[in-house]
Amino acid sequence: MYKTLRNLAGLALLGLLAACGTQQAPNTLTQADAQALSEAAQGDLQLTGAMLGDASSTALSAQGLVDSLEANAQTWGLPRRIHLFLRAVGVLYLPPSGSGNCTISTSPSPLVDADDDGVPANATTTYDCRYTGPGGISYTLNGSIGLQDTNDSQPYSGYSVSFTNFKSRVSGDNRSVERTLNGSYSIDEQDATLFKITKNYTHSVSKTVFNNTYTGSLVFNVSKTYAPDNDGDSNPWNAGTITVDKNNPGSATWTRGNNTRNLIWYTDPTLHWNRAACQNPLGRMMNFDSGAKEFVYTNPAGEKSTLRIEFSDCGQFSVTHGGQPVQP
Repeated sequence: MYKTLRNLAGLALLGLLAACGTQQAPNTLTQADAQALSEAAQGDLQLTGAMLGDASSTALSAQGLVDSLEANAQTWGLPRRIHLFLRAVGVLYLPPSGSGNCTISTSPSPLVDADDDGVPANATTTYDCRYTGPGGISYTLNGSIGLQDTNDSQPYSGYSVSFTNFKSRVSGDNRSVERTLNGSYSIDEQDATLFKITKNYTHSVSKTVFNNTYTGSLVFNVSKTYAPDNDGDSNPWNAGTITVDKNNPGSATWTRGNNTRNLIWYTDPTLHWNRAACQNPLGRMMNFDSGAKEFVYTNPAGEKSTLRIEFSDCGQFSVTHGGQPVQP
């Protein structure tokens, strides 16, 4: 649980780094900067994993043998794909429907999901919850998540997810992480061999450790491609490559107060997604087995610092900054 908090809290640390933004920019990214940036990148990879993850009834039933998130989410009538997004942002427990400390609504009801892909034709889930889960972990959920299927008669046509002031707060052991998501993330079929992933969203974070609180926000704006493996598998999202071209990189901006810092990022080589082979342990979102992401910061003097996250096996990766290992 706390490993999840640590990984997803990386965005909060970016807010702290932003204090060194355009007003007093350092010559290069420090090792501490690199560590925080690597954790933030993992948070974004979690969301990509939720987009491509297995939302079938069979997969969620298997996950339900490990923890109670799926079973309790079903009592609320939540779309199956929503389970993965909750898990990706650190929500590992929901109380059962009828709990006095939680109100969750889904509109329309009943859901329309003609192709049974876990994404309704169009639905919005709204949250107003404050509760305590296993291990004494406290959760607060507010705001809404929307889902829209591109073609509800074709399971792999694509879909979009939208966040409207969606706030999740997870706290315990003298620490808390509060996240607010606004914006959209989509995957759309271009043809039988290519999908386009587009993300335009803001992730604002407030992290408190004991009496110290840090806030910041990270903005992503990028289009990338996902190409299913040509392996004869009828499910195109079981395995494939994700590409952000170095010549047309994505952008990421983080802000704290009046300080802003801009990054570009790309894949080099392309990331290989492989949920078919990497789905264990159950609940893991980052089911990549090869490839790398590079994040580049250029300071006002034109000097560049590069952070590289490289996968070597299922969910296993190393992080380097300027070729040197970044400590976890």
